[in-house]
Amino acid sequence: MSSEPDNQPGSRKRDETLSKDGQWRSFPKVPCLLQYVSNGNYYGRIRVNGKLIRVSLKTTVWTTAKLRLTDLQKDQRENSNKVEPPKFSEAVEMFKLELEHDTTLKPQSKKYRLWCLGKLQKTWPELWSLRINEITPQACKEWSSKLVKEVACHYYNNILGTLKQVLQVGIKAHQGAQG
Repeated sequence: MSSEPDNQPGSRKRDETLSKDGQWRSFPKVPCLLQYVSNGNYYGRIRVNGKLIRVSLKTTVWTTAKLRLTDLQKDQRENSNKVEPPKFSEAVEMFKLELEHDTTLKPQSKKYRLWCLGKLQKTWPELWSLRINEITPQACKEWSSKLVKEVACHYYNNILGTLKQVLQVGIKAHQGAQG
């Protein structure tokens, strides 16, 4: 442990502690701030979802490092509350559960929605691995332009309606998870 002043012109004396291997300098008065001794770069060391990470602050200037550390901590706090949108396959399972418990639909109508899901999966299998925020309007247009040539118009409309319902269930679940 050293408390030696920096010998560079214009630098102020700061309390600092060297790591056991002598490669990292920490500052007790500024927790989460580290300096790599060999090149002078500053790093932020923060815990994100229980995992300790070290992120370069891309500076060798003390005052800039403190400002960037504050920004990094603020960003991490904001991002830690974000929840990933569900995959389409997860939204389908939620939709099936809602469909099963829907007392306003006849059993045959429920089966028809499941048939629509089956056709959707056969004609667009990649969809099941995408998160709902990754599904673009352009991808939907490309898929539907192929589908319209394969099925009758009323079946086409019901498949599209089922797709929209699944997406709505996924969006609703995501918004509920974000709080």
